[in-house]
Amino acid sequence: MDGEWAATYLSAKERALWSVMSGPDQRHSIAVAKMVDKQLPEDRTAVVAALLHDVGKISVRSGILLRVLVGFTHPLVSTQRRQRWTSKGGPLSRLADLIEYPAAGATLLAEAGSEEFVVRWAAQHHLRPDEWTVDSVRARVLRRADSVAV
Repeated sequence: MDGEWAATYLSAKERALWSVMSGPDQRHSIAVAKMVDKQLPEDRTAVVAALLHDVGKISVRSGILLRVLVGFTHPLVSTQRRQRWTSKGGPLSRLADLIEYPAAGATLLAEAGSEEFVVRWAAQHHLRPDEWTVDSVRARVLRRADSVAV
């Protein structure tokens, strides 16, 4: 039922991407989107951004262990090191790819014809607020919802 609610906000190409997301990622995105919808009820674009902000995770095969490892590793690993890991392949490559999933998501969304805000939010949702190039009001609402949604 929640999936049907989410689908009403998405284009056909966005729905195709969203449908590939894992069940837990879909449930998280719906929780984020519902919070955003309550705070910005007239802003369909913000709701779409909430539904698709984690879509880049579909480009990396990962389980809970790899995701937890990313949480610990990401703040400690430089971009240059991640690039070296990616070029060598293997498990460290998957770790680097998962850390970089926001960029992968932005690419997927751009290819799907998503609105610019949706694409940019997918790319920037893990950045510090002073690095955002999107509307800060929307971004603050989205960040807050993403941080509290289960």
